[in-house]
Amino acid sequence: MTFSISRQIIEYETPDTGLHVRHHILIAGIGNRNHLLSHANLYLLNYARQSLKTSNRYSSVISMFYRYLSAEPRFADKDIANYHVFVTNNDIRRWQISRQVTRVRNQSAGPVSETIFEDAKVLLGYFHWLNTNGYLTNVEVALKTCIANFKSERMLAYVKAKARVTRSGKNIQTLDKESRQCLFNSLITSDEIRQYLDAFADPVYQTLFKLALGTAMRPIDLCKFPYLGDRKNVHILPYSEMDHEKLTFEYTAYGSKGNKTRTIVIHRDDLRMIDESYIKPLYQDRRKLYKERYGKDCPLSVLFLNSQGVPITETMISSRGTAAKKKAQATHKGFRDSVTFYDSRHWWPTVFLIKYFGDDLLTKAVDFLWAACAEALKTQMGHESLETTFHHYVDKARVVMAAAKGRTTELVTQANSGVHAMIAEFHCLR
Repeated sequence: MTFSISRQIIEYETPDTGLHVRHHILIAGIGNRNHLLSHANLYLLNYARQSLKTSNRYSSVISMFYRYLSAEPRFADKDIANYHVFVTNNDIRRWQISRQVTRVRNQSAGPVSETIFEDAKVLLGYFHWLNTNGYLTNVEVALKTCIANFKSERMLAYVKAKARVTRSGKNIQTLDKESRQCLFNSLITSDEIRQYLDAFADPVYQTLFKLALGTAMRPIDLCKFPYLGDRKNVHILPYSEMDHEKLTFEYTAYGSKGNKTRTIVIHRDDLRMIDESYIKPLYQDRRKLYKERYGKDCPLSVLFLNSQGVPITETMISSRGTAAKKKAQATHKGFRDSVTFYDSRHWWPTVFLIKYFGDDLLTKAVDFLWAACAEALKTQMGHESLETTFHHYVDKARVVMAAAKGRTTELVTQANSGVHAMIAEFHCLR
């Protein structure tokens, strides 16, 4: 059966609870008719309604799996609405193998084995929900037969033979290693930051990236940053109206990842950057565009709007970040493919550790460092358990420090500085 699957975001109040929800739905286009995939959509309502990012991922995995099934002979005469009834553990396992076969055939760095495994777990979560809610399926979630073991020599040989690799002898393990090398970069450089910022067509994304560099805010928190704060954030105002004597300000992020509340420290200079690069030159004009578009004043809880007056979302940050990377790569030779908007999350803790400890990073034990600053990192990054993350960033900071040994004075002389000063200091290391 030939069909297409599209995804749409819907927003409504559930009749049973009255809750206001927003999530993706899957729609199968068969001929001239569209069919809602009710079972998948009910699952997305139950498990992904609190986060569009989660909803996007879960719906993407399910639609990807259904498209795979549609090409399988066994499903040729099956109604897509009933696919879940006929799926077995072996179907899920074969889907994982097919993704690796395609990857090896194309000699692509992704999707990595870990991603394929994590996507399979999402799929198992879907079938577990179906089983526990009384819907008929042939998937036994408790069994491990649906997880492909790509470390098995037999499996590696099978994938390579199936892919008919002739141009290169690279197998899954080699491709995974290359991918890890691509992902574990030392640190986004000052030149890359400048090139990336210059590549954004809309200045609002430049401001957002700078704010992320200076605070380690997640995109979900950046999008919710207000023009005028309320509750614990009543002191958050345009910089020109704030107390200029204070060096840092606390900002409480409500509804952050996992719908949790966290406290973030923002340097005075970064608030000034928002004021000078976005609020003064752009904000009022964009408020007018918002009113023209939506027929009402832009809420003061919304600060960041694009050039059409539309509030910035996580998805918009992701898509504009990718576009900026491609533009920077086309303009600047050597701009790494691994650079993303999310590098700001890695940049801040690495720089924090370097500026906090200085040369002690190269001479003191990790346990000593952990006791000294774990709480500060935990609070700013918004992690529940930071031990693994802490060790990761200590290693990364040590690499940077070792590479710049003998020239680190500039890094530790101004422990309290905004993102502009920090970028300038790192530029001195080159």
